[in-house]
Amino acid sequence: MTKLQKIRIGSFVMYLLSDTVNPSQFLDKFLRTGNQANKGRGGLKLISINDELFVCRKYLHGGVGRAVTKDLFLSEKRALNEIQIMLYLKENHFPVVEPVGILIGEDFPFRKPHIITRFEDNTGELLEFIKVSSRKKRLRAIRDLARYMWHLERLGIFHPDLHLRNVLVKKNGRLIFLDFDKASKRTISKKNVETMIWRLNRFAEKWEIKGYFRISILERLLFIRTYSKLSGYNLEEEMAKKLVTKKLLSRAGWFAESILYGKN
Repeated sequence: MTKLQKIRIGSFVMYLLSDTVNPSQFLDKFLRTGNQANKGRGGLKLISINDELFVCRKYLHGGVGRAVTKDLFLSEKRALNEIQIMLYLKENHFPVVEPVGILIGEDFPFRKPHIITRFEDNTGELLEFIKVSSRKKRLRAIRDLARYMWHLERLGIFHPDLHLRNVLVKKNGRLIFLDFDKASKRTISKKNVETMIWRLNRFAEKWEIKGYFRISILERLLFIRTYSKLSGYNLEEEMAKKLVTKKLLSRAGWFAESILYGKN
């Protein structure tokens, strides 16, 4: 496990990987910077220090309970877990944004954790890329996404919340992954693989229903067949059998979320 330097500044604690940022300067900028509009469920801040740009993402609880628990945690474990997973992936040449550290606001007995990463220039969300790109570029991105998800399986990373807004696309078409909250390191089973793929599909269908884009049957088959060929799992037939039930459950979930939290 990579060692993080722990620094306390008043009611805040920072865990930093190196001397990349000045802790006091970063905290000062953090407190004076507002959240980016429509970026991240919990809130994203872009922090500029000495001509370098950093992203600071707040953690929020998920599920129906988040209306009450919001950004209050009993420890910084969730943030520490994510940064260690990102470091592990980076060491194994998996394309992730560069982790810098975490920032914890303390309000006894609670913690308000944030993760800090370097900002990736000249990138856009995969969600937007699929909407505006040519068929050829879309197919290449979908094939690459399947290959990288298989790479996660090989590295033993289970990510139950991987979706199209968690992936960036550079101008050259290269994918970069940016959010590993809720991910864990384990031996990946076929059931784990199906869970990750269903989550990805659920997210895509949600945006299709909104009229944002349409993903064709050919594109879906390309993803499933690419993954199946690499992993050796026969996913196409088995997942097709479950598709109708999954769609009904997903739509019920979206309806409940829209009532509790408004439109996403």
